[in-house]
Amino acid sequence: MKEAPIANNSSQAQEVGKVYFTNDLIRFKIMGGNRIPNLNHIRRIKSSMNENGVLMNPIIVNELYEVVDGQHRLAAAKESKKGIYYIIAKNYTLKEVHTLNLNQKNWTVKDYMQGYARIGVKAYIKLSEFYKINNDFTISDCIAMCSNNSGGRSASLLQKYRTDKNHLNIKQVFEEGTWKGKDFNLAQEYADKIRNIKKYYEKYNKSTFVGTMLNLLSNINFDYDHFIHKLKMQPGKLLDCTNRAQYKLLIEDIYNYKSREKVNLRY
Repeated sequence: MKEAPIANNSSQAQEVGKVYFTNDLIRFKIMGGNRIPNLNHIRRIKSSMNENGVLMNPIIVNELYEVVDGQHRLAAAKESKKGIYYIIAKNYTLKEVHTLNLNQKNWTVKDYMQGYARIGVKAYIKLSEFYKINNDFTISDCIAMCSNNSGGRSASLLQKYRTDKNHLNIKQVFEEGTWKGKDFNLAQEYADKIRNIKKYYEKYNKSTFVGTMLNLLSNINFDYDHFIHKLKMQPGKLLDCTNRAQYKLLIEDIYNYKSREKVNLRY
């Protein structure tokens, strides 16, 4: 089929981008760093295409025919052996992919991690490997560990922090692909120590508890081995708490059990 732009007959309309149609789907490329397609979503679109045909819902590509928006529609068109409408937007990159998705279905933290890992950003590759080993924790808690965050504040990805040069938001930094991580070996040590508490507390991977433990593990007054010893003496003492302050109070009580010299772990 000959490719041709869709005509615009409105005298009041201003032409911004031409819409094309093609059956030659091999020319299109998946942009490096884009999120992994959802197979269920592709199947739903394929079913719609088979039932209703190709609707006028063009994908967006850049001048290299890399898909900026519409990789699910493209995959469904390939499986359905149908053509696709498309628009060429010059100079669009992964940044525009993120922007477009913010206005549609938001990218998850995992989407950003996988996207930057696939295009070779080392910190995100290491984080991805860390998460595969430690996926009993949430990805946000894994980020907190790999940031060596003493307060676990990366867990929410909403807490603001300051750099030496400017004010940034951890969520913005992570989404921009400029997150660095710190000592990944220390992060694994944190994960192993927190996981070791599972035998005494089945909700060891609850984010509030993880954040509390990250804070304590960086506290010079906190001896992890001493804490485990006291947990063995009181195996049922560690219970659910609603916030970190309550967890710290409970852990301090366990830590100081039968000790002459009491240690303050809350400040």
